[in-house]
Amino acid sequence: MLKSLIASTAAVTLMAGTALAQTTPAPAPAADPAPAKVETKELFTGGAGAATAADVQPMTKVEEGQLLASGLMGKNVYNGDSENAESIGEVKDLIVNADGTVKAAVIGVGGFLGVGEKAVALPADQLKISMREDKSNWIVVNTTKEKLKEAPAFETADSFTQGVADPMKASESNAADSATPAAPAPAGSSQPATPAAPAQ
Repeated sequence: MLKSLIASTAAVTLMAGTALAQTTPAPAPAADPAPAKVETKELFTGGAGAATAADVQPMTKVEEGQLLASGLMGKNVYNGDSENAESIGEVKDLIVNADGTVKAAVIGVGGFLGVGEKAVALPADQLKISMREDKSNWIVVNTTKEKLKEAPAFETADSFTQGVADPMKASESNAADSATPAAPAPAGSSQPATPAAPAQ
């Protein structure tokens, strides 16, 4: 008797589960997300007389004075072109204007094996290239390592998003700087609190 009761209860449970599975509606498919907004601009606007899209031709020859950016990355920067010139840093990056001209070079200064290094952005017109007799070349800047160490740091992460200038980041950074509270005066001191540094 007990076996029949258990068997019939199991059969009823199984049929109820099957019926429930047949009557449960399938979930509605998720709506396709709206496509991301994309804005496409010219990477380099070029100078006067720039070629139109229909005129574009691959470049096959180089001209004197042209440089490969990849050849500059990691290149030592010296404080002169004499044999006893000292290395004062190395090229870490280039900041390029929309017209393709180089605005500045980001130089890594100080530190050891990249640790403790500071980035300084120098205007491009301060950099020279010294062509050596042995076919090597040096990047030369008329300054010293000490002056570069004292110069303000240039943090690309504060101004660029994936390598493209981001004015919103610069605004946010300046707003955060201006919101820095004044440093409190030392305990028991009659000196006023040090004011916060102004936004740049």
